Amino acid sequence: MNVISKTQNPKPMFYACVLENLRIIAKQNGYSLAIHGSLASDLDLIAVRWSDTYSQPDYLVKCFINELSSYAFGDVDFEDLTMPEERYGNQLHYTIPIIGDWYIDLTVIKGG
Repeated sequence: MNVISKTQNPKPMFYACVLENLRIIAKQNGYSLAIHGSLASDLDLIAVRWSDTYSQPDYLVKCFINELSSYAFGDVDFEDLTMPEERYGNQLHYTIPIIGDWYIDLTVIKGG
């Protein structure tokens, strides 16, 4: 009998499970949240201002971290998260670690 080994990847399921609470947090902070990417390695999210009243991107990230902190972070320096990479003049990019090579890539589109 020839047994075929199939590699399992639990990341997409985990990311799908945390997504709804992150979406609610984004909405409460005046943003709409969209997924882009396959979820195979990380959770790629885009937050776009969707309200006249909205939180600053750093506060949104802190709310996401608070939500995700019920999962393991390990030894992470969250001070680095408050200094995002700016891209294309209107985007802030944050990498939010969860554990090991599990993380969220969040791009916030800055409102005018």
